[in-house]
Amino acid sequence: MQPRLAAAAAAAVVVAIAATGCNILTPQATTIDYDASDGVSGATGTVEIHNAMLVGAPDGDALNLAVTFTNDGEPTVVQVRVDDASEQVRVGEGVTTFGFDGEQIVVPAPSDLVLGELRNVSFQADGAEPSGLRVPTISTDMVGYETLAPSAE
Repeated sequence: MQPRLAAAAAAAVVVAIAATGCNILTPQATTIDYDASDGVSGATGTVEIHNAMLVGAPDGDALNLAVTFTNDGEPTVVQVRVDDASEQVRVGEGVTTFGFDGEQIVVPAPSDLVLGELRNVSFQADGAEPSGLRVPTISTDMVGYETLAPSAE
């Protein structure tokens, strides 16, 4: 009986290693960075850019840049450029959000804008290399984005 027991134990070990060893060849999905929402992300200097998207009404003449910045350094100014429009925003230490319940970054809508396309947006923190992102333009007709239209200034 001893050899059969040893053979069964060895077979169980081989099956266990084969079943759990597949991660050796397959990358772990939780370590892959991706944008889980409709926006895009990037970084400039100590400032990380999260979930950036341009939201506008189909018949509107302005876009609201909805974005969250995370700053691990000192408070800084980030220059945001969308086509020919440029805005400077103050980004404090920690998390700063624009475009939702508070302050908005409103830029004119380009005359050739088609909602749903990607637009080039440049972000540059004080003295850092600029980060160019292809930011999606989203219509306020989309469910969940109705309240993100640019507010009148």
